[in-house]
Order: sequence, then structure tokens, then C-alpha cells
Amino acid sequence: MTLANKITILRIILIPILVIGLLMGVPVWPLVLFILSMITDVLDGLAARLKGERTQLGTFLDPLADKLLLIAIYLTFTYLHKIPLWVFVVVFSRDLMIVLGWSIIYILMKSSAIIPRLLGKITTFAQMATILCVMIPAPAVISDIVFWSMITLTVVSTIDYIAIGARRLGQFG
Repeated sequence: MTLANKITILRIILIPILVIGLLMGVPVWPLVLFILSMITDVLDGLAARLKGERTQLGTFLDPLADKLLLIAIYLTFTYLHKIPLWVFVVVFSRDLMIVLGWSIIYILMKSSAIIPRLLGKITTFAQMATILCVMIPAPAVISDIVFWSMITLTVVSTIDYIAIGARRLGQFG
């Protein structure tokens, strides 16, 4: 197993620990673990590129780790009433559409290629920035800008992924 994949698996293992910390109301270590998760997200990609160890497992695990982390935290924030339910639904729906779309394309076209989009990466960054704003907590002006930017990017990114998926499926049919 490559170093990048080990780092990604570590990120996945940290998720329940982070969620437990949030549920227990511990202010510091969930924040530290989340920042560590964000750093390892960058490090696994760098390790794969620098060592020339891009793998099919890694191209699947890395975005999966991001989705699991984000969904777990947004669900926990919803449960703790730190964000409204509709925000979780927006974030979860995007990831659900991406996973379902990839599954349909894989089943119909036998293509497992996961091609990250720049807009998708920016959206993931905005979703992580929103989490930081809730965890720290940031001043209302900053939180509002980050929050509404994240919502807008999430909706636009969802539409973008649906359009790309429809185009790929149009080539099939």
C-alpha cells in the first residue's frame, strides 16, 4: 500500500474520533483533528504525485474520505443545532448525486474514472472553511460570507456534476 493511501486511510479513521469530540462538546481536539484532516488531504495528494504512486484505490479513497468527513461533521453540526437541517441536506445531496452518478456511469459504461473538477475542489474547500467558521467560531460577518459562498458553490457544483454526468451518459445512449 502506498504512503498516500495510508495517509488517506488515517484521515478516514480520524472521522469517528472527531465526531465523538464534537458530540462530547470538547472544543479543542475536534478542531485539531479537523485541521489535521485538512493537512493530510493535501499531503496524500502530494505524496502520490511526488512519489509517482497514483493508484486506482487512491483516486477512489481520497474523494471518499472527503465526503465521509464532510457528511459526518455536517450531520453532527445539524444534530447539535449548530447549522440548520437544510444546510446538511444541500451538502449531503451534492455528495449523494456525485456518488450515485459515478455508480450509474460505472454500471452502464464500465468506466471507473473519477475526474475531480476544479469547481468541486473549490466547493470542498468552502465546505471545510464553513466547518472551521462553526468550530472556531468566526465573527458573524466572516461566517455569513463563507456560509453563503459555500451554499452557492455547493448548488452550482451539484448542477455542474449533473451536467457532466448527463453528457457522459449521452455518449453511452
